[in-house]
Amino acid sequence: MTEMARKRRWSRFVDRQSGKALIVPIDHGLTMGPLDGLNRVEEVLRWLDPEVVTGIVAHKGFAQRLGGAPGCGLMIHLNGSLNIGATPDVKQMVTSVEAAVRLGADAVSIQTNFSADTAGHNLQLIGQVVDQAHAYGLPVLNMVYDKGPLAGKALNHLRHFMRAAVELGVDALKVAAPEDLNVIPELVDGIQEHTPVLFAGGTLADELALLELAAAVVRHGTGGICVGRNVFQRPNPLSTMTRLRDLFRCGVPVLDYRRLAQPEAEALES
Repeated sequence: MTEMARKRRWSRFVDRQSGKALIVPIDHGLTMGPLDGLNRVEEVLRWLDPEVVTGIVAHKGFAQRLGGAPGCGLMIHLNGSLNIGATPDVKQMVTSVEAAVRLGADAVSIQTNFSADTAGHNLQLIGQVVDQAHAYGLPVLNMVYDKGPLAGKALNHLRHFMRAAVELGVDALKVAAPEDLNVIPELVDGIQEHTPVLFAGGTLADELALLELAAAVVRHGTGGICVGRNVFQRPNPLSTMTRLRDLFRCGVPVLDYRRLAQPEAEALES
């Protein structure tokens, strides 16, 4: 019975026309402190359009101040750390699944930064959160990052971490996009068939690169994107999200990327 509940709740994060998730994480403040685009509640509410954004990921306090996520999926992030702490890659639980349920969350998320030092902690964390969330019928998004010495260079390491999370029952994965987008099929092989894989945007970059990532998601049939700074730190976040949504729905050819990105370039020049 809980599997049906999890599928129904996860569907709130998926655009019905494209079948892709277009999620914006806004949980950065705990880790990084005040950031442009997230400094005030009003800044987020200006672009949080449920006709475009399928869901947000937030810590419990900011979610309350937003009044939830009216019209789109609400995911409460359960763990975290400060980037100025002694062990920033060790993400500690900062709230509970039960608290997320009381807030009306549709799902919960956790971040696991994998290295030799954090692997055991992460596996225990994933297992416990999955058991607790599934008892309430809540899906779990696991943000999986490789922080080892070969991070970004050893595809098999990230595949191993992703597989470990799947073995422990997570419902969806978020990972960093590979530098070569053509290796996405190898990265998600054996996983995407049953567990949606979403790609992160990372630090603020050229919008064309973001559109190329979205096009790769369409081309390779993955679950969508979960992009924060590359949305909320732009001059017009809603315009960027709308272009991503339209690309997901229509599958815009490569030659049209620059035309899609042009409105932001004009905004920067004006």
